[in-house]
Amino acid sequence: MGTAPSAAAASESSVAAAAAAASDMNHLLRPLHWTAVLRHPHAAAGSPLLFRLCTTVMIFFALCFICSEGAVLFHQGTEDVDVFILLLSTIDTATIWIFRMVHTAVFEQDFHKLALQVGDDFAEFLTWDDIPVIRSRCRMVRRFTLTFVWVSLSGCCYFLVSPASADGLPFILALPYDASTPSGYAVSWLFCAVVCLHAVVMTTVLDSFNVSLIAQLRIQLTLLSSKIVILAKEMSDVPAHSTEKSSYHDLHYRLKKCVLHHQAIIKNADLLERRLGAMLLAQSISIGAAACFQMFQIATSADGMQQMGKFGIYLSTMLSELFVYCWFGDDLITESENLAMAAYDAVTSLQGCPLSIKRSLLLLMHRPQRPLCITAGGFFPLSRESFVAVLNVSYSFFAILRNFKEEEQ
Repeated sequence: MGTAPSAAAASESSVAAAAAAASDMNHLLRPLHWTAVLRHPHAAAGSPLLFRLCTTVMIFFALCFICSEGAVLFHQGTEDVDVFILLLSTIDTATIWIFRMVHTAVFEQDFHKLALQVGDDFAEFLTWDDIPVIRSRCRMVRRFTLTFVWVSLSGCCYFLVSPASADGLPFILALPYDASTPSGYAVSWLFCAVVCLHAVVMTTVLDSFNVSLIAQLRIQLTLLSSKIVILAKEMSDVPAHSTEKSSYHDLHYRLKKCVLHHQAIIKNADLLERRLGAMLLAQSISIGAAACFQMFQIATSADGMQQMGKFGIYLSTMLSELFVYCWFGDDLITESENLAMAAYDAVTSLQGCPLSIKRSLLLLMHRPQRPLCITAGGFFPLSRESFVAVLNVSYSFFAILRNFKEEEQ
């Protein structure tokens, strides 16, 4: 009598392990751990002291960078509008990165929970038929995010070899020593490289981690929709007014699991929304400002292909960071709406089903009428329309800046 339950438990454990392996994000968690941004979930049980020390050192480097550029900004003021805007752009990028590092450290446990959500929270609702779908979809997301990271790394390297100051450094800095000497230049360039690579590339890796979490929720919604469609078909095949309770018992049990599966998705989506909301609002404002500044630089200050390429890479990197959130966020909204339609179609085709089944389907249909979404601090959902809106606002401010400079001339 104990063989069947143990076999079922072993099967569920195998499915959980397969789902966790298919959705593994070590390709992002390891770099975040190595660069002191987010501890790996499997290393969370150890002492965080050394890790926090490394995080503090990286934040200190970024603060030194901001102070150095702030000193230049304080001494030069707005005499040179081009330099003033370039300094504002880089200070803006470094500041938002410090905010993101602190935010990630504060809510580390929640990010660990979300990183393991497929194996921990959704495995009990999955079957072996779902594993190939999860594996295929996660592989596509993994390829996209790796490409995104490598493109960002390439752009960062180009930015570092393009001088912006008289000393040949990629940034305009106020330094307490002479950067024109070989040793001074080497130390200064290394400092710029560490801050730039950590702020830009690790921002891209952290963005890739976050959108991968959104993609995992979307995959779960896709699986749930397909299960509801299959259930509706099987229920409609049951003879109307059937007197055998066993005809609906298994179907009702599976429908109940669908309801619980949906509640687990909602719970994790709400947690992700709470953890990303404030960060995405700050990042959206920062990217909007940076996009405005870089469009101004390209239109008025770019002298030759090297500078135009430098400002263009800066602009494209900032916009791509927001675009990936809007793209994956829009997919989450669409899949949530598809789930509502699948539940609605199931309800309308089950006139002869017992009342308990109809109630379960109505419950499943009611909640998706408010689609799941990730918002920027509750102000607006991250969608493709939102991305266009941010671009329009940035362009409007760019036009104001350009008119202001033309009036000065």
